Amino acid sequence: MLKFITIAIIITNMLLLNDDVPVNIMGITFASLILSLFITHQTVRTTIKIILLALSMLLLRLHFKTLLVTECGVSFVLILSALKFWELNEERDHFNMFLILCLAECSVFLLNPTFLVFAFGVVKMMFYFYYILKMRNYDISLLNPKRLILLAAPSIALSLLLFYTFPRFTQGFINTSDMQYIISGASSRFDFKQLGPISLSSEQAFKAYGLEDSKLPFKILYWRTAVLWQLSGQEWSAANSNLKKPEQTLINAPLKYRVEVFDRFKEYLPVLDGTANVESANLPFVSYSDGSFKLRTISRGELTYIANGNYQTRIQDASPLMLRKGLRLKSPRKDEVYKSYFSGEEKQLQDEEKLKELIGIFKKRGFQYSTAPESYASVEDFLLKGSNGYCSHFSAAFVYLARLRGLPARIVTGYLGGEFNPYDNSVIVKELDAHAWVEVYLAEKGWVKVDPTSLVAPERVTMSTEEFNKKLNPYITIFNLKIDRSLFDSATMNNLALWLDSLNSRFNTKIFNFDRDTQLAVLRALTPGNLPVGLIFAFSLILFLLIFWLIFYLYGKKRLHPAQKRYLRFLRKMHSYGLQKDECETISMFKERCLTHIPEQSQFISDEVNRYITAFYK
Repeated sequence: MLKFITIAIIITNMLLLNDDVPVNIMGITFASLILSLFITHQTVRTTIKIILLALSMLLLRLHFKTLLVTECGVSFVLILSALKFWELNEERDHFNMFLILCLAECSVFLLNPTFLVFAFGVVKMMFYFYYILKMRNYDISLLNPKRLILLAAPSIALSLLLFYTFPRFTQGFINTSDMQYIISGASSRFDFKQLGPISLSSEQAFKAYGLEDSKLPFKILYWRTAVLWQLSGQEWSAANSNLKKPEQTLINAPLKYRVEVFDRFKEYLPVLDGTANVESANLPFVSYSDGSFKLRTISRGELTYIANGNYQTRIQDASPLMLRKGLRLKSPRKDEVYKSYFSGEEKQLQDEEKLKELIGIFKKRGFQYSTAPESYASVEDFLLKGSNGYCSHFSAAFVYLARLRGLPARIVTGYLGGEFNPYDNSVIVKELDAHAWVEVYLAEKGWVKVDPTSLVAPERVTMSTEEFNKKLNPYITIFNLKIDRSLFDSATMNNLALWLDSLNSRFNTKIFNFDRDTQLAVLRALTPGNLPVGLIFAFSLILFLLIFWLIFYLYGKKRLHPAQKRYLRFLRKMHSYGLQKDECETISMFKERCLTHIPEQSQFISDEVNRYITAFYK
């Protein structure tokens, strides 16, 4: 039975690490579990374990390029737990496996630092340890609540003491410089010919705090990340290194908010569309005059920052360099596209009239929104032959036409949407909210936002992303059976999900992201003066050890039975009469001696001795 419990825990960890551990390592782990159930010859088992371990190390080295990355270490622990599964024979092996599984749970939590993963891991390990004790015929009754509290309380107290006072380091020990990064969600580049069906992920991209009183339409908020200027072949990219701001410009803005980014690999800082400024961030970043903010190096770590701004107020910074970049269009087929869209004699129109004409042409083209369009070899093919697409298709096509018409234009990537969580007053933005739109420069007005997707599917910018997708795809198909999505809608379940999300946020903020600065702030509030952290830690540890010793000293003192206490009072009273019990004298003999010397106390002596004999000898 213990083997099946172990397999269940290892497979659960594999599922939780599905996005972090390479597929080949998953395969070796699963194959190791299966082979261990069928191969019984000891020599063969040892040989296979050595081969699997060596193969795993080789694959990890080839996949990660270095062994000093978190995912590589977690993958190794997963393999180690599967290989240790081959040796669950003796009692020692069971406890060793328990320690390895505890390490595996820590690894799972390291890559999935949520409260639910933490709580689930604790429950799994407690159940596994309990079953080991039960299987080995340990006296489970010894683990009564009182004893468990006595054992756990000092451990919890010491853990809290170390958590709050142990000096934290600002630099980690895990190297991630050799990782190959792939940016998901709102990206700084995309290749048009690789655009195809998209999978809508409900994972959170980021959360914003401080907007609860802003009266903004959270479900249809535009969040800006990267601005794409350059079309090279069929790839759109930011190419904005020459648009860096020399220094930050402080804005007296009505909106101020804090953002926590959850993307696995972070590159850009999402801000509300319009005029924005990032006041401070925990990672170094660069500001660009096109309204984007980019980290100096792509990060896997925590990213939090404070931003302010004015929603929907356009950034009107338009240098000659920007206008040149916004008009650049190198395409051997642009004449063909121009004739298809702008037939007839070219009229001399103002920029605003050109844009109005372009919007009308785009509407009449008959494009349709789809999350599963066919692939197109180029943006020209989409403009000439395409019909189905989504925001990236429409934005790239609209910018192409605008530049073709002589209007500077750029693609803006980011997010459209958000869900307000009343339990922690945050706005949750998910990966499925990723969006792209266009900004066109008009001589009369400056940069003007145009969302080409709204020209094709107006509901996309008036409904939340989930509502729009449910309307677009109202059914779930399971084994050729169509099921209405509305059957799975539940206000209670949604509220529960929001509550759990707020709980997870507090867990991350108060515990997992408890950094050195937060630690110093807490310690400064609790201690007088400017004491060094090391000194606070030393004093706290000494104080804890003294309290710990005092508790166990008082608890460990011999506690007397009430009858024993009464008997001791009886002996003290007899001593006041000059009578003392000898060590070799029984209680009955001492009773007779007392009755002989003080007969007037015969009733008292008989009652006390009888009570003692009844309590301890009958």
